[in-house]
Amino acid sequence: MMLRYFIYSCLIVVLSSCREQNLHFLQLNEISNSLWSTEDSLVFEFSIEDTLVSYDLFFELRTTTSYSWSNIFIFTDCVFPNEKLRRDTFEFKLADPYGNWYGNKTGTTVENSCKMYTKKVNFPLKGNYTFTIQQAMRERDLEGVMDVGLKIKKTL
Repeated sequence: MMLRYFIYSCLIVVLSSCREQNLHFLQLNEISNSLWSTEDSLVFEFSIEDTLVSYDLFFELRTTTSYSWSNIFIFTDCVFPNEKLRRDTFEFKLADPYGNWYGNKTGTTVENSCKMYTKKVNFPLKGNYTFTIQQAMRERDLEGVMDVGLKIKKTL
């Protein structure tokens, strides 16, 4: 009986430690046929209850190694609970000048988690926020984009 309790306790500790610390929100949207068009706006909705907490926002990107570019540009819109809009443009480097991927590469998949703002983000209002991401590259359709996501972590 004691051994069973010990094993269950260890299992709970291991599984609990696998969860990312301070994760507030994570959503990945699969890109149909791995072809992300400029017309495809990806929408993420999340709620903020504590306006005193600071957050880090991350652009999550999964591509294949056949993705043709060493970077990506995106447009973002954040609609606040009071309907005000904040619009930003970001560029993220995905590979070095020699073509070596910065993200975690497994087989033909490359996973990138790109911090969006250098400073901590404070959401000033309680309520529901809508975040939209759109690719802003010169190419209308980006081949090799598997998933696009938004991750929000509470800062320590």
